[in-house]
Amino acid sequence: MAVTSSAPISITDLVTEFGGSAPHALTEYYRGGSLVPNVTANNSVPASGAISLTDFFGATATSGTDDRTITIGSANIGFFLAYGFGSAASVGGSGFGAISANTIGFDGFNVTIESVYFTASKIFFRASTNPGNSGWTSMTIGSTTLNRADATYNGGGSINTWSWISSNIIGESGTQTVSWAE
Repeated sequence: MAVTSSAPISITDLVTEFGGSAPHALTEYYRGGSLVPNVTANNSVPASGAISLTDFFGATATSGTDDRTITIGSANIGFFLAYGFGSAASVGGSGFGAISANTIGFDGFNVTIESVYFTASKIFFRASTNPGNSGWTSMTIGSTTLNRADATYNGGGSINTWSWISSNIIGESGTQTVSWAE
């Protein structure tokens, strides 16, 4: 979400978007502080000094992307070798690789990242806590962005799967950065 883009605006709009502690004051909402992220959408919000409600038109609590680091592992999934990260629950057997943090916030709810891996000419992203096919717009692996709208989606069970036809953009060893954008 974001704060309204036009009048009327009130401190309640800021509390709804950013949280904070009562009694509320505009000074708890400086950009780059603990509540308002320092992102492009919030450039009109001052980092210090004079501040007014109209500075917050269109401001957002969303930091833009959620980055994770995958330590690349490998395992056989069926007849194919897979590279990346996969939890035991998501790949049926022993897991492989690792991820820096396995929970992520998608537009107001948290999901568990179960796997991000390459196998059989596809990239797979699997998440539990049933987010449905929503809550995020794209996943970037290294410098390649994969749009959710372009993925083949299989959901409804305990683990939801998105897949894209792709070459191995994850790599076969080392680490790789994966980012999700809302």
